[in-house]
Amino acid sequence: MSKFPQVRILHISDIHFGSDHFCQHSGSGANAGIPKLWELIANDLGSTDWKEFIWANQSDYDEPTRLILVVSGDLAHTADPKEFQSAYEFIQNLIKNPILGTKVTLQDVFVVPGNHDVVFNQSDPEHRFIPYCNFYNKLFREISEVRPFVLAEDADKLTQVRAFPNDRLLVAEINSSYYVERDTFDESRGQVDYKAIASLRRGLERVASETPDSKEWLKVAVVHHHPVLLPSFIEADRDIDAILNAGSLLTLLREHGFQLVLHGHKHFPQVFSYDPDPAWTAPNTPTPRPQLIVAGGAAGSKTLPQAGLRSNTYNLITVKWNPGALQSRVQIVTRGLNRWGPGSDLAPDQWNWRTLRVYDKVMSPYESLPLPGQSRRIDFPAPPDSLETGRKKEYERLNCNMPVVEVLPSLMPGQGYEARAWIVPHPGHKNYPKEVLWSAGPKFKRQISSADASSNFCVSFHYWGPMEIQAELRFEDRAETTYLYARLPDAITRR
Repeated sequence: MSKFPQVRILHISDIHFGSDHFCQHSGSGANAGIPKLWELIANDLGSTDWKEFIWANQSDYDEPTRLILVVSGDLAHTADPKEFQSAYEFIQNLIKNPILGTKVTLQDVFVVPGNHDVVFNQSDPEHRFIPYCNFYNKLFREISEVRPFVLAEDADKLTQVRAFPNDRLLVAEINSSYYVERDTFDESRGQVDYKAIASLRRGLERVASETPDSKEWLKVAVVHHHPVLLPSFIEADRDIDAILNAGSLLTLLREHGFQLVLHGHKHFPQVFSYDPDPAWTAPNTPTPRPQLIVAGGAAGSKTLPQAGLRSNTYNLITVKWNPGALQSRVQIVTRGLNRWGPGSDLAPDQWNWRTLRVYDKVMSPYESLPLPGQSRRIDFPAPPDSLETGRKKEYERLNCNMPVVEVLPSLMPGQGYEARAWIVPHPGHKNYPKEVLWSAGPKFKRQISSADASSNFCVSFHYWGPMEIQAELRFEDRAETTYLYARLPDAITRR
């Protein structure tokens, strides 16, 4: 087992089976020729060359990475039993075959209810949650020994903590739709009451007491409504509130080291780094870990914001966690389904997926920079001395193309870090090499990067410790060699 927990997440949200679902004909038209949503997603996962993102050297390792399916609410549109039957079939069909070569079982599936998943014209939760709880119990009936049935009158128990010690993974499912009711403040707004927060705390503390090393686990929270209000979520004449009691909820999640919060609701795919550090924090309080809050967009709804940029979406997320450095790397590939052509809708056989965005970020707590000591300052020599002349000659020798390197967590299963090197041209200079030959010693294969393959000639080496990397810049008229040294920053190695 790698000392760095890692998980891959297929994040789907806001499917809206029913009248708002795009994979069915509006009105009385026939559905022949319209693919199912699970077929669209499964075909895209199977046909996309994901090596472009994270699997370039997968053959070096045979350590598997767990893949989980997260559906962050609004599976149905009106909470009709037929809509939930479609949701049940969607999940069952999506996981019946391996996803990206990984077998996904019901124990890898996580769902939370959205505001459209409850009968919101009922005044009591017992009646509001009957269709959803029936769906939930049917979906997980084969694993009821680990996922007990939830009765509608106990819908608050849909908030639960699920721990997987073998994978050093914890997932918290949070019900933010308990109070959803028509003609109230909670019609669309989410709420997690203090009773639910206390219950969630007890669940997290129970895991911490039973498995002391859980503080080093990778932790993911799933909720339907947005826990943080962003300007892009504000819609005219609609609710703008974040989850009621979101501050207490996020504080609890931060106290227990959650790296990722996944949600839906707004049909707007977005990533937000939540990293508040109040000035009134008590002295010597450990620096809080930043959390990444990921909005899933809408996988199946016809109702999309921003008509000019609209697209149904899903996320493929890869997370690597280094507990010793309190550092994580999160990569989010957002895929969007194009259903519109110039001036008209595309026929279903013309629908096509494309990558809307690749978000790739290393996250770690803020570290105070070292204070510079006293130094003696001297005027620049006139004329320039040999050191300055040598610096300029080095610029000229490399045609102002400077190799750089950074060490960051690797998304390769079984590998902790990678050294990523590339070329940074000095501003205003455009005499680029035609290719760069990178080498790092006999333990590594040499790599040739051309401008056609990567505009900045970027390559990646597995990192096991400080290493010297050689870059041979090949220009049209000559080749020049230079060196760079890769090492982890002190802020990480000193922990």
